[in-house]
Amino acid sequence: MKNFKKTAAAVVCTAMLAGVATTANAVNWLLLQGTEKQGTAPRAKVWGFMQPSYQKDYSDITGPEATRIGPNLEKQSQFQLQRARIGVRGQPFPLDNNINYFFLAEFGQNAITDGGSFGEQQAVVLTDASTTFNHIKGARVRIGLFKTPGPEEVYQGIFTFDYINFTNAMNQLMLERFSKGVVNGNSNNALTAAESGWGAFGAARDIGVQVFDSFKTKSGWDHSYSVMLGNGNGLSTGGTAEGEDLYLYWSSEKALPGGVGPWAHGLKFFAWSHSGQRKLDMSDDGTANAVLYDRKRSGLGVKYRHKQWRVVAEYLKGDGLIFQGPEKPNFGIGTGVAALVDLKGEADGYYVDLGWYIPGTKWELDLRYDVYNRSKVHARLAAEFTTVTYGVQYHFNRKTRFTLNYQVRDAKAVGALAPAGFKANLEGIDNRLALQATIVF
Repeated sequence: MKNFKKTAAAVVCTAMLAGVATTANAVNWLLLQGTEKQGTAPRAKVWGFMQPSYQKDYSDITGPEATRIGPNLEKQSQFQLQRARIGVRGQPFPLDNNINYFFLAEFGQNAITDGGSFGEQQAVVLTDASTTFNHIKGARVRIGLFKTPGPEEVYQGIFTFDYINFTNAMNQLMLERFSKGVVNGNSNNALTAAESGWGAFGAARDIGVQVFDSFKTKSGWDHSYSVMLGNGNGLSTGGTAEGEDLYLYWSSEKALPGGVGPWAHGLKFFAWSHSGQRKLDMSDDGTANAVLYDRKRSGLGVKYRHKQWRVVAEYLKGDGLIFQGPEKPNFGIGTGVAALVDLKGEADGYYVDLGWYIPGTKWELDLRYDVYNRSKVHARLAAEFTTVTYGVQYHFNRKTRFTLNYQVRDAKAVGALAPAGFKANLEGIDNRLALQATIVF
């Protein structure tokens, strides 16, 4: 952690001394989500989007793995308002257009507002509330609650996401569920639903401070960096995080003709890392003896969008606190809570995404292949998830579309000592159909 912080400080100092003029280029999420165009942005621009959806899971109802529709995990087919977000952004200070803000709230039915059996249900949750100070060339400063820079699949504006569900690696490694551990010296089985299992949902967000900027070169490339320190508790102000989480990000992108704003065409390479610690008491011995566990995530990728083609590939890995499922897939392996996370486990995954916009039409065809290797070195919990997603999109216009996905899913236990119940649970996972409309306003 100390080496990471030294690196972060060096990057910040270098950027501040550079003083290079910055320009937005291609789809630069650091600037699109954190800044406004100086002197031209309104004081308050209201914006948002809705995503009503329907999903049907064809899995066997054999256990607590991913065989039901989130966030409540009660049915295998369900209509829902998957996301409904409304926000305000702009430059509120007429005397200083170097300051801008970003505000966004979630009204939909997802893990942010409804944690299911192990969380709290809320009508609306604040997901973003930040202010950016653009006074220092090469080192913009953003403070508050906002999305943490990281993998493209999660970091991009969700309304531009070409699929309905995340890949297995992103869902399980990056969208952190905060374990409450053992409470009052009792195991999870002795607790009420309100006390046990999971607390807040990360939603790829954190409260903290970020230094970032983007530098355009004469060759047409735009290089961006970000260094962020956050609480490590996601949308919550308190939790199991100990100390600050460190987020590092770098991207190099080149604009290509076509598209505007979040849909701009270009070629981008990027790399990132997250590191922090979580304090949990998993001993279940009646005394308070919490232990610090490392949580590290890192990855890299490439994204290309030009004319009718889209190609995206990402790889990511995780060390520590590997999520095991939304319920208790332990089958006799330790206490219920402990089985929810592989405390010192390792995992990695990748995906390749191809998209083709049929020329002269409003139709787009999508194909995504993703693999997730969970708890790779755990003799009991090691598992492999492979999913092929076939997608069709119909674009009514640039901001309104209909999406159909059919996921062919396969999961299996690969550990040498995997219990029979654990194997059967994974083998019960089958295909899923999903439909969604996206309306941006």
